[in-house]
Amino acid sequence: MNEYYLSFRNVGFLTIPIQIVLLVLLYVMTVVVGYMGFLESGLLFGYPVAMSILFVPIYEEILFRGVILGVFMKKYSIWVSIFASSVLFGLWHLKNIFYLGVSDLSVQILYTGLVFGPVMAYITVKTRTIWLVVMLHYLNNLFSTHSWLIEQFL
Repeated sequence: MNEYYLSFRNVGFLTIPIQIVLLVLLYVMTVVVGYMGFLESGLLFGYPVAMSILFVPIYEEILFRGVILGVFMKKYSIWVSIFASSVLFGLWHLKNIFYLGVSDLSVQILYTGLVFGPVMAYITVKTRTIWLVVMLHYLNNLFSTHSWLIEQFL
């Protein structure tokens, strides 16, 4: 089943060409926002530049929603698969211990494992593609790492 998730699919008014354009625009926006933050702090989204996270939404969604969720769904129910892949996604963020304090890391793990992961997995199951959640992942990362960006919309 996971091979279906890696394919682009029309999702409502989001046709495949629109999804591709949105992905490119979100990537460019991520680069621009990251560069602006880099100019201020010397860090890229709070991480050293060597730890580039420009492609994180793509590779994490391919891994956790495109592969792991699909593998679980071959053997388990949708809800068990969503929960298990989301918990693993939360634990994946332990890698950030080198950049975040214990408190911030704990919040990130709980958020990604119990909120963000299950929502993204559910959307993937319903749309049968990871590309919408890749876009949402870019937006999540942009808004969660740059509070000034949120202030622009409020």
